[in-house]
Amino acid sequence: MKSRLFLFQSISLLVSASLIASCTSLPEPTRPSDLRTPVPTWTLPFGPSETPAPLPTMPDPSEATPGISTEPAPTSAIPGTATPTARPGIDPTLGAVFPDPSAELVTPIPEPMPQLFLDEGVYNILLLGRDTSRGSGSYRTDVMIVVSINKTANAVTMLTLPRDLFVYIPGWTMNRLNTAAAHGDAIGYPGGGVALLEQTILYNFGIPLHGWARIDFDGFTQVVDIVGGVEVPVSCPMQDWRLIDTKLDPQNADNWELYTVPVGVVEMDGEYALWYARSRKRSSDFDRSRRQHQVLRALFEKGLQLGMLPKVPELYAQYVQIVDTDLGIGDILQFVPMAAQLDASRIKSRFVGRDQVWSWTTPGGAAVLLPDRGAISALLQEAFLPPPGNSLARSGPSVEVWNGTRFGDYTDLAVDNLQWSGITPVVGQSDRTDYANTVLYDYSTSPKGSIRSDLQSIFRIPDERVIAQPDPAAASPYRVILGADYDPCLKPSTSIVRPTPTPGPGQIPATGGLGGPVTELVKVSEQAPQINGDLGEWPALVYPASRAGFGAESWTGSADASASWNVVWDDSRLYFAVRVQDDVFVQQSAGEALFRGDSVEVWLSTGPGERQSTLSGREYQIGISPGDLAGATSGPNAFFWLPAQFRRPLNTEVAVAAQRTATGYNLEFTIPWAVLGTAPTAGRELSLVLALNDDDTPGTAEQETQVTSVAGAQLANPLTWNNTVVLVMASP
Repeated sequence: MKSRLFLFQSISLLVSASLIASCTSLPEPTRPSDLRTPVPTWTLPFGPSETPAPLPTMPDPSEATPGISTEPAPTSAIPGTATPTARPGIDPTLGAVFPDPSAELVTPIPEPMPQLFLDEGVYNILLLGRDTSRGSGSYRTDVMIVVSINKTANAVTMLTLPRDLFVYIPGWTMNRLNTAAAHGDAIGYPGGGVALLEQTILYNFGIPLHGWARIDFDGFTQVVDIVGGVEVPVSCPMQDWRLIDTKLDPQNADNWELYTVPVGVVEMDGEYALWYARSRKRSSDFDRSRRQHQVLRALFEKGLQLGMLPKVPELYAQYVQIVDTDLGIGDILQFVPMAAQLDASRIKSRFVGRDQVWSWTTPGGAAVLLPDRGAISALLQEAFLPPPGNSLARSGPSVEVWNGTRFGDYTDLAVDNLQWSGITPVVGQSDRTDYANTVLYDYSTSPKGSIRSDLQSIFRIPDERVIAQPDPAAASPYRVILGADYDPCLKPSTSIVRPTPTPGPGQIPATGGLGGPVTELVKVSEQAPQINGDLGEWPALVYPASRAGFGAESWTGSADASASWNVVWDDSRLYFAVRVQDDVFVQQSAGEALFRGDSVEVWLSTGPGERQSTLSGREYQIGISPGDLAGATSGPNAFFWLPAQFRRPLNTEVAVAAQRTATGYNLEFTIPWAVLGTAPTAGRELSLVLALNDDDTPGTAEQETQVTSVAGAQLANPLTWNNTVVLVMASP
């Protein structure tokens, strides 16, 4: 596999589909969808007093591998070739937006998002993957990727939108984003169902779209097989259920096997690539979004290897056999020169993911995602901002990669991770292959524009393995030597879902963390977090602990003592991650006295509705110490204070790990449900407070300050534990 991947996803989809024509004989081409008019004039097909046609029932086929469609497509003559244009003369605008009066709303309709105003050289294409064959009238758009092509800046952004996002579909109601296109087709929306989906995206994201292309599973599988398969850089091992043979009955459980995709550069045929890109039984939609990007990047790289870009004009007729689109040949041709020259580091892969959504269950029982509009707006501003012209990615090679191991694929995986991060790599030859640890050499001569911390994060290199050797003559300002400890897995965690306050009908969840009346604690969806003090697998620490209680007069602010944290659960344990800010670390106590030094406490009530002003047997106080991170006189430990009859050390029952940081320390720990004398079930409610103890006087063992996650919380009065949490399952 080439280490330098040229990426351009929209062209990859269009060109890859046309590759079939170069290798096989196809029927006469179909006519593509009607080309877009310069100024969209979309309006509702019914008035405010009329009722739209019902939405057809759409079964979910996502759990089965689709078969190969044998139904031939209708044929007609190909339209004339259009003249290439820079972009439509005007951005699309919103049409009528009033809701269907017969629809029942479970949340208020939000205001439209402000429209993104883009430069003249920006062209946004919507790429869609449908979950049934082209001939089926019932479908959902389960893959939605906006490809923003900035011809002026020679840059591309790929943004995946989650299918389960609960949004307003103009003229209809609040529903999942992936239902908009099928609903538009069902009601005869002008321009078709995709036109309504484009309006939905414009309303809820402010993104104007100038073209679209859609492919089904059969077409995708054919494309991969015709080009001879693809080589996909798999940086994270992935295990999921896979049909042993596509000819077998997917409804028979004996026909499935638990299959593991290994780390490395993996060769995939069409069926393998489709399964890898779709699988989520043991992961999530968020995780498979990255895998979809990986496969499409590999597919386009294969097209470049086969020299398909110059053949686009002659293959356009065959291309429309597989892809539905409103893009004419002229629209496609304008991007071919850019695709051939595009540097991989100038392509952004972005996702509306866990940090931009809240998991929620509708009153009807549907598991959906509610948009955090502020977080999404910030993401869009970053995603559609082109990289600076004077960035390292433009000025030449920035990072030299040496593979100091015997595992050859590490080179490609490291290069892939750097390019995903917007950093241009160059591959060098290592002096040996027995490096135990990954090392970073910093040859830069100025801190301005330094990417040292980014490289340390990408390669998980601690400060002690960074070697600063300023050298203005160095060919690259940085060199990374991969060691046996190298872990290429940088995917967002698939086991931790961002919790959300639970809205009732007509309510929108608050974004202020645990201050709301109810907060959802989400069940781990696959493997549990590793308890090692490294918080990198936690996508967000969304809850604060910064309310000074005991010793408030000694507290000088967040840098003195505060924390951000998160918590999830499974059938056996609660899992906590805490990032503590503490300007002076002191912990000289352990066991029952651990509260006298820097430490964390969990206050939990298993009967939140029965709390009184005094402690009962249903209130628990558990202390967690990081140990003496400054002097190593004691290691991490835990103690059970309340209820008093259970008072004891918990060192054998509670797993604890800690790491010292520049601003304090990180803490990860578990609390078994057995310690709390209860069993977890979805819907179970608890009261939960996190408290942080602080001692700022070295050489002492004296609690000086305590801050909590809930204002006014007092250990002795459970009525002040004003935070109720509910255990929920993860969104699919």
